[in-house]
Amino acid sequence: MGIFSRNLIVHNYYALDKKSCLEEMVEFLFKNEIIDSIDDFFEAIMKRENLMSTGIGKKLAIPHARSKIVKKLKIAVYVLDNELEYNSIDGEAVKVIFMIAVPEDKKEEYMKVLSVISNFLRIDENREMLFNAKTEDKIFNILKGINI
Repeated sequence: MGIFSRNLIVHNYYALDKKSCLEEMVEFLFKNEIIDSIDDFFEAIMKRENLMSTGIGKKLAIPHARSKIVKKLKIAVYVLDNELEYNSIDGEAVKVIFMIAVPEDKKEEYMKVLSVISNFLRIDENREMLFNAKTEDKIFNILKGINI
């Protein structure tokens, strides 16, 4: 299943703050026809974020939501130009954000995707490759190594 797309990767994005960065990512998913509503998906993302920060540590965040307004399971990936204060579990600022958009009826795939991405990112070498990638193509090639 191709959950990563070359056109859903942004490199060198300068994030002003967490909320505006997440808003930008939701708008990006909308522009790429992954979701039907910016407001509804942003609300779902923030609802999840307010329960517990999706800053998983080691400079990574995985905001995610499952909603009926999501057309297909896809992931937007932003590699930031700066380090963003994110209220992460380890207190570290975030450098790479994976925003996962999941259709309402894809609960099993949702859990599998979260698990596989988390396992991939636990490996120091994989994180370092992402942090150091200089182009969207390079990032996409790294992410193709995640098999779901």
